[in-house]
Amino acid sequence: MHTPTFMKSTFCFFILFISVFCYGQEKEYNSAIIKINKYIEGTLVTPYSEDDDVPLIIFIMDAGAINRDGNDRMSKNDTFKQLSYELARQGVASFRYDKRLFKMDGLGIKEHEISLDHFIKDAVSTIEYFTKKYKKIIVAGHGQGSLVGMIASRGNVNGFISIAGNASSLDEVIIEQIATQAPGLDKSASIAFKQLKENGRATGYDPALESIFRYNLQPFMRSWIKYDPSNEISKLEIPILIIQGGKDLQVKPEQSEKLKETVSQAEYLFIQDMNHILKEIKGNRLENHKSYNEPFRKIMPEVITAIVNFANK
Repeated sequence: MHTPTFMKSTFCFFILFISVFCYGQEKEYNSAIIKINKYIEGTLVTPYSEDDDVPLIIFIMDAGAINRDGNDRMSKNDTFKQLSYELARQGVASFRYDKRLFKMDGLGIKEHEISLDHFIKDAVSTIEYFTKKYKKIIVAGHGQGSLVGMIASRGNVNGFISIAGNASSLDEVIIEQIATQAPGLDKSASIAFKQLKENGRATGYDPALESIFRYNLQPFMRSWIKYDPSNEISKLEIPILIIQGGKDLQVKPEQSEKLKETVSQAEYLFIQDMNHILKEIKGNRLENHKSYNEPFRKIMPEVITAIVNFANK
């Protein structure tokens, strides 16, 4: 069958376009799945022309069942997937991994068996794994991951980045939130936290606080509240970068300011229109909430620049 000349030209152009596009994409970065142990599996993203001096960022995720991309089972924003690609394009490697909570069913882990110390152990194991390959390792913790990262960074780490991390202990943060949102319940929460610290169990709390103090969750809460982020970050003797957004609905800017006061030598980046997942928010709370399921939103460029500059110092 005879094919018209214009169709041949169009087809050839299409093939050429696809080839150039794929080649260009391939040249931007390399990506590989790494399994460190049965608890830790993630994605290593490196610059295409990686050399021996490329720095590595290890990302530690926020509270909840969060996967390596920064998503849970109810939302998809791909924040850390995007961030890893952007960093690789600028010469910085990264490793991000699923939290134990994200795959606890497959691992046969029960809720009452989970401890924050498990997350710290996973972070330390990840750092130890990559010290064999990378000369410069920087830990970047997001939300709860900030606290985990602070504690894990006392070893073979060259820098620490706190992204939307609290400075106050969890019980203080929760009590303050309850006092603002449901005045009166904060007293019940305060007593329950005191019981949890002193006796290992909280009893007699208001039923409205069940989501915080339910029986199977209490061991984990107890393991978390024993750590004070301001105290933990003060133990670090490495360069520190603190990043905070003014539109963060989960962590108040005052928390990052308090961290900065604790470690006055730290670099501090505050972005007024950035939310908790590093996306720009110009509108109201509804836009902010919707952004957690809008993976097309781009990472704030100031964040990428700050992390690249910090990693290359």
